[in-house]
Amino acid sequence: MSPGLAVAQPADVGVSASAQPDAEPAAEPQAIAYGALPGGLHVASAETLPQGAAEVELLSGFGYRKGLLGSDHRFGRAIGDVSGAFGILPMLSAGISLDGYYDKHFGFPSGGNSGCGADCDDGYVGNPHVYLRFAKQVGANSFGAQVGVWVPGNKAPSVELGATSVDLVALATLAAGPGKLSLDAGFRIDNSASSVDDIATLSLQDRISLGVSYYNELLAGAQYLMPAGNKGWVGLEGSLQDFLGSPPTGMADLAEGTLMLRGTITAGIHLNDQWGLTAYVDLVKSPGIEAAQAAAGSIPIIPYEPIITGGLSLNARFGGPKTRILEGPKPCWETAEGCKPDEKPLFGEVTGSVVDEAGKPLVGAKVTVKGHTYADIVSDTTRSDGTFDVKDVKVGRRVTTPSKAGPTTDEKIDETSLDVSVDLADRKPGTSTVDKPKAGANPLPGPITLQPALPPGQIKGVVRSATGTPIARATVTIQPGDRKAESAPDGTFAIDLPPGTYKVSIKAPGFATQELDVTIDPNSVALKEIVLHK
Repeated sequence: MSPGLAVAQPADVGVSASAQPDAEPAAEPQAIAYGALPGGLHVASAETLPQGAAEVELLSGFGYRKGLLGSDHRFGRAIGDVSGAFGILPMLSAGISLDGYYDKHFGFPSGGNSGCGADCDDGYVGNPHVYLRFAKQVGANSFGAQVGVWVPGNKAPSVELGATSVDLVALATLAAGPGKLSLDAGFRIDNSASSVDDIATLSLQDRISLGVSYYNELLAGAQYLMPAGNKGWVGLEGSLQDFLGSPPTGMADLAEGTLMLRGTITAGIHLNDQWGLTAYVDLVKSPGIEAAQAAAGSIPIIPYEPIITGGLSLNARFGGPKTRILEGPKPCWETAEGCKPDEKPLFGEVTGSVVDEAGKPLVGAKVTVKGHTYADIVSDTTRSDGTFDVKDVKVGRRVTTPSKAGPTTDEKIDETSLDVSVDLADRKPGTSTVDKPKAGANPLPGPITLQPALPPGQIKGVVRSATGTPIARATVTIQPGDRKAESAPDGTFAIDLPPGTYKVSIKAPGFATQELDVTIDPNSVALKEIVLHK
């Protein structure tokens, strides 16, 4: 675990402030993991402690790694951190962390400095860290910066001022779905290797365990934190350290890349208003050591960490605004009000077709459906084959009632019938009815037939010869409009016309064409007798 990056979890993820009124405002409980500031393991969030609040945190864990110095080499690391932080101002918090760990190595010759054999070595390391964090909320997001000062030593709890290292990190925490996304980017000015007078005199195991570096580091990370129930939270994070620069002359340089990558899972719970508990698992991929470097007794000096580390953190808050944890709402069946049903509409579809008096499909007719219980009016237009499909016709309700045994759902049809009407220009309106509609498809019993509309006017006549004989199949043409008709065997014809003045032309084989002017009045019939001459 890298103590150079204290992290904060979003303050309002995982639990909510109590809705019960207090004498003084209640602060939102915060998820605390490392450094006593609101945090996780490696990715800092842009948040501070409430003003006047003091946080104390105890963190412990154990890590393991195998094969670093050779195929038989393995080491375990026991971790113990004690941290405290204080909210100085609403947007400014400070913290201090005393980090210590104990490494025990096996399977690589050491000289026996621990008294546990020629292939065993151990050592203690302790480092104090001081943090100053500024953060400001902007809407649902927050932004800030953190300065960290690290004073390393080679035996806990020693310090070496000349090895003081400084982290400068920009922070952002953004609202993202049900949780929050924290992003970090920064730089570490690393002088930690100066805490050791002569690294070359130490065993390779001790050099691995020092946790110091000859390199400066570029720092970056991202964390997504989401609630888990009323009291808990889960965090997923990825972070990296990129080692920059070169070691002193004569010291081994990195042989396998420059990046240290981490993937971390944290899960926490608020035990009550004051205490919280966090568990974590940390996976690390860091530059390795070549066999030739180990054989020559010269390895790159960077913070070598266990491949996997797991542990627990216990934190407590004192002073500042009160916090209160919601126990979660009672289920409705345990309240005096009982359970209220949830209602959602039930919809049906009305399908059918529209035809003319000859049974041919009519296109573009407007079909309207209206119920008696609900005031909704839904419509559609007939297609090229005369069919229609009126959807989203409300016919009832789907009622779901929660209960301890599980929710029950009933469908209630409220409409007793649906009225269907059809309109099309130059046609009489048509109607139909759907009795006892249901959810889903409701086909009409048959097509709706539209009859021609009654004409506003008409010309009727008979075509005869000079001798009085009826003339069949005489062509009658009306202008304007170019309407035509043929006389029947008895010489009669009839043409529906809107009111107006028209020119009528009558032709028949063997007879001269005759023309006449005709005026059609509203709701009237003009009667004409036309005599054709040879």
